[in-house]
Amino acid sequence: MKVTFESENDVEVKRMAKSGDLAMFVWELVHNGWRDFKHTDYDYQPSWDKIHELLDEYNIDIDDLIG
Repeated sequence: MKVTFESENDVEVKRMAKSGDLAMFVWELVHNGWRDFKHTDYDYQPSWDKIHELLDEYNIDIDDLIG
């Protein structure tokens, strides 16, 4: 895919350029982040529930963004 855009807004350009990096970060967090806490005594489930609640609230399907 080839995309061309023009903008005089540096923030807009940075957002577009970094959106793929952000999507990959969120994918990694959702699918693998819990593993760091799997064998600890830390109850990570409330944090995980909140992450998924926010993803739902903002209608973010991370698999759709990456796939």
